[in-house]
Amino acid sequence: MISYLSGCWLLFAYPAPASPFSLHLPDRPHCTAGASRASSQQLQLYSVPPTSFGSLLLQTDNGNGNAFLEEVVTTNNKNTTPKFRCNICSRGFDKQKQYKEHLVGKKHNAIMDQADDAWREYQNSGPVFFDETVAREVVIAVWSLDLFVDGLQARSRSSIKSVLTNGINLGQIDPNIRVEDLSPNKRAMIWRHLHTSNTADMVNLLPPQYARVKEILESLEVFRHIEKLLRRRGNTTYGNIYDVGCGHGLVGMLCAAAYPHIRVQCIDRVPRESFQAQRTAFEASGMSLDNLHFVTGDLTVLEKNVLHAQNNNNSGIKDSSGSLLLCVHGCKSLTHESIELACSNN
Repeated sequence: MISYLSGCWLLFAYPAPASPFSLHLPDRPHCTAGASRASSQQLQLYSVPPTSFGSLLLQTDNGNGNAFLEEVVTTNNKNTTPKFRCNICSRGFDKQKQYKEHLVGKKHNAIMDQADDAWREYQNSGPVFFDETVAREVVIAVWSLDLFVDGLQARSRSSIKSVLTNGINLGQIDPNIRVEDLSPNKRAMIWRHLHTSNTADMVNLLPPQYARVKEILESLEVFRHIEKLLRRRGNTTYGNIYDVGCGHGLVGMLCAAAYPHIRVQCIDRVPRESFQAQRTAFEASGMSLDNLHFVTGDLTVLEKNVLHAQNNNNSGIKDSSGSLLLCVHGCKSLTHESIELACSNN
């Protein structure tokens, strides 16, 4: 799983190979490797710092699985330039015939059909995003994370600064970059992504110090996977979503806004100022979050008070037999404890 956003790499082997991959981890206190205790016979999970990914598999044992993983890493980091490119769809083609077929295809035409509306709405998007110097093509193009991060400052633990490069998936976006720090073109690109996700108005109303690019993008990415899960199992399957260690709470708020029939509990030891700021911005943009609740505490509070209260509420929201537990910002043992709690409560 390669990302400019995630705080760690999660490498899964399922089912577990006969000979587990030998991961050569650097000696860092924040680097952990382990297997899920609840399902150690079926699933191996390794957590690796993203800065180590490029050199992780430099040492190989002849003939074992490391050679395959090293080949995958090398392949993913090749920065090849296609001969033909559709900037609107962010797609490249090696052959002219493929490129011409794409231009008359359904996907390309569907994007072009939405172009006028997207351009008009961008012009009315407000001072946070709109800039008269931005070309129409930039606004109507589909979202591409690779193109967006190209040239952005990377996260660094030292005084040496570096920038991210399109197509080379090493490093993360600097977490201190705010939307207002972006160039006009980058703001237009992220507006397009937020507009498609129905969150552009919320970010436009958010105080600048809380509109951090990395937090926004990684929250949208997590929410995209939650949407896929709910679509597969049916939106009525779940009556409760618990966001453990919610932090700024944007993931829970996205869930609450998209699924008003599901009760969303955001749980953390201390409520952050950014949580209330984002909730206020959501509501000011016209999105009601009546089904969102913040609970001060930890997993103990969740187990004792929340899970046992599923069927004793006065919210008017119909309970379901299913609950979804999220742990996006968990660190150290919290992730494993959350998995065990979810398994024990079905």
